[in-house]
Amino acid sequence: MENNTLDKIENKIDNARDGVTKINRDVRADAHATIDRVADKVPPTTDRLAQSAHNGVDKVADTVNSINSKWDGTVERLSAGTKQLSENAKVWAESGRTQVRSHPALSVLIAAAAGYGISKLLSSRK
Repeated sequence: MENNTLDKIENKIDNARDGVTKINRDVRADAHATIDRVADKVPPTTDRLAQSAHNGVDKVADTVNSINSKWDGTVERLSAGTKQLSENAKVWAESGRTQVRSHPALSVLIAAAAGYGISKLLSSRK
């Protein structure tokens, strides 16, 4: 009877081992099938992602080029305006020098009045 019990236990162990082996084969087959399905889907997904990334980079580059061309135009206009302002300042300075040389007494009175007015404005803020 003891022998019979040992045989039953060994049969159960063998059956359990066979079950585990079958489950292992099934899990392995399922895992490989899943990996294959995912691998089939990955290249189209990565291609779409790569294309989206390329499109995004192109949009950014186009925007930068557009801003750069606008900036160049703005810099040119600003440079021309600065040059014109400098020329106008030179003309005004020369005109002021001419007026001071022509009417020195009046120039001193105007300068004194301007100084007095500015000092009153600044001292009244205290």
